[in-house]
Amino acid sequence: RQFHSTIIPRLDDPYKTLGVDKSANASQIKKAYYKLAKKLHPDVNQEKGADEKFHSLQEAYDILSDPKKKEQYDQFGPAAFSQGAGGAGAGGYGGGHPYGGGNPFAGFGGFGGFGGRAQGGGNPFEGINFEDLFGGFSGGGAGGRRGGGFQHYQGEDIEILKTIPFKESVFGTRVKVNYSAVVQCDTCHGSGLKSGKKKSTCKVCNGTGAQMHVLQGGFHMSSTCKACNGTGVQINHEDECGSCHGEGVKTQIKQTEVRLPSGIKDGSRIRVANAGDAPHMTTSSGYKLSNGDLIIRIRVQPDPDFKRDGKDLVYKTEIPMTTAALGGTIEVPTLDGAKIKLRIPSGSQSGRTIDIPGKGVPVSDMSTNRGSLKVILNVKTMRPTNATQIALLEAVADAFGDKTAKRL
Repeated sequence: RQFHSTIIPRLDDPYKTLGVDKSANASQIKKAYYKLAKKLHPDVNQEKGADEKFHSLQEAYDILSDPKKKEQYDQFGPAAFSQGAGGAGAGGYGGGHPYGGGNPFAGFGGFGGFGGRAQGGGNPFEGINFEDLFGGFSGGGAGGRRGGGFQHYQGEDIEILKTIPFKESVFGTRVKVNYSAVVQCDTCHGSGLKSGKKKSTCKVCNGTGAQMHVLQGGFHMSSTCKACNGTGVQINHEDECGSCHGEGVKTQIKQTEVRLPSGIKDGSRIRVANAGDAPHMTTSSGYKLSNGDLIIRIRVQPDPDFKRDGKDLVYKTEIPMTTAALGGTIEVPTLDGAKIKLRIPSGSQSGRTIDIPGKGVPVSDMSTNRGSLKVILNVKTMRPTNATQIALLEAVADAFGDKTAKRL
């Protein structure tokens, strides 16, 4: 991945352009460039002259991020990079990686569209991922640094849904999941080649691994070659592995077992590192390949009796109005499977909640401390069905001075 500018006749002092002194180290230079680039980029800064300022900024960083170019400038000044200069000056731009000092755009999301700024009209960045472009400045990300370091290619993450019973979500469990994943071909061991065959130079990028884009003002920007994924090599059809057809990978059903912590909630995600897809790229020296992750999204089945409220469990039960009035004892189930005798105070009303400590959700994974079981009472009104029951209820109404109750 490269990002550089063409030579212009006049060269500003790179130290002044970046706002650093001659004793600044590589990290300070990179930070200064990153800070100014976000402000001066022509797609962000619409002020007049933004293009020229950004161009100068690129040139300054091109020089100061390269130890050899920095030494040449310190010794000879702008003359070292003039168009008429020979040797180092003639190769000052456009030849090598101008940003060998690291990725100043690491973590930076990009600059949007650039609409209408390219030569010939249109958007030269259509389909180009800026994170991928700027990822070439460092060893990390989807594309890494060419030259001295390794490029890192990581496979896609896989997300699957796993449904578990309510009880298992409360107390935790171990589950096995089956899923389809992209894996390295075991016939060619990821090379994509038949035994004894070799890769050929990519015809699209001529082995550079990058495709160049020319912008207005002479800017040059390159992106990873999509034909070879930045490797610079391809596999001829007749040399392809018969099992994976030159892909170096194939699809396989995999199984893994994971432990779900106690108290896991509906919608939670469990990440299993390196259990996802292998990268869609044939193995090659100088490239670090790693699998994506497996993400297990948890769906908790509702329970017909219990609901969850944070670390508490909620259970609703009906009691006769006589028990509510006189008080008494009832049995309530617990999620553990046992039953507990619960005392009902006299005069209880519908909606009253009685807590049973220690019968709720564990306060943390593998903890013996638990929340409460909250029992919510619903008083069931009796409906008399014979003369005796009616007479008894009328007597109760008389005893309690209830003059609104109907008498037969």
